[in-house]
Amino acid sequence: MNKLLVLIALVFIPILSQSATIKKSLSDAVKDNSVSLRAVNFAGRYQGKTTKLMITNNTKSVLQITVNLGVILKPEDSVYQPMVLAGEEMLAVLPKATGEIEVQTYCGNAPLHGPRKDLNYSFSYLSNDTLVKVLRFMKTNGISDYVGQNAVWALTNHHDLSSVYNPDMDGLSKKLIEYIVSVTGAPRPLYYTLAPNEQVSDAPAYVPKILKIFAEFEIRLEAPKTLTLGIFDQEGNMAQEVFTNKEFGKMGHRFNVEFEAENVPAGKYYIRLKEGDAVLQEKMVKVE
Repeated sequence: MNKLLVLIALVFIPILSQSATIKKSLSDAVKDNSVSLRAVNFAGRYQGKTTKLMITNNTKSVLQITVNLGVILKPEDSVYQPMVLAGEEMLAVLPKATGEIEVQTYCGNAPLHGPRKDLNYSFSYLSNDTLVKVLRFMKTNGISDYVGQNAVWALTNHHDLSSVYNPDMDGLSKKLIEYIVSVTGAPRPLYYTLAPNEQVSDAPAYVPKILKIFAEFEIRLEAPKTLTLGIFDQEGNMAQEVFTNKEFGKMGHRFNVEFEAENVPAGKYYIRLKEGDAVLQEKMVKVE
């Protein structure tokens, strides 16, 4: 009886060793050929759950694959943008089997075309530590809308940090901007912008048109003053009024400006807080 138990144990030891689950990141598994990867954009979009990964396990063990942040997928046609994986999804794949998983993505190159539906992608490389850190910060803080996309473009295409903003999530947008400043050393923006957020299949992803500009002013008055706040063009004409000749008392004041920039001519504008003709504070903004 004891000999039979020993024989059964000896038979099961190699079986267990072969089927034990091995944990790997997607990038490591592709590089060491533990898996083969094929990807397809099923949504015809670049932001959100857009892409399905087909991961084939080439080993004799069960693989637990983590889709690590910052993996870059390249399209079969270079007119289209690369995709940045950002969801950190997990998938277990049996030996010699293929598993499928839908993953969260962002556009990795703003001027290129958004993906057409059913466009094929393949593994390209793992992005740098800075982008990975920012993607992790966004995931931890639940940021996944166009603010997240603009944060990616701030790193991949050097877009201004003023674009990493949504007025409906003011505090979280500014928290993300501060984090990017801390890991990149980029200057803090003096104002914030809102641009179109349309995902058009098979068309350029980024449209360089500003819809609104948001700015903040703080001032402490040592005596009551009559103030004017507005947006002025390069000739000094007021393009948009916030308030004119309004009385303010001796204390600290904070003013928020929302510049409707969609239909004004491109160029430089000046948000000015004035007392009469004297400019107390000014911020120059650009409209593309």
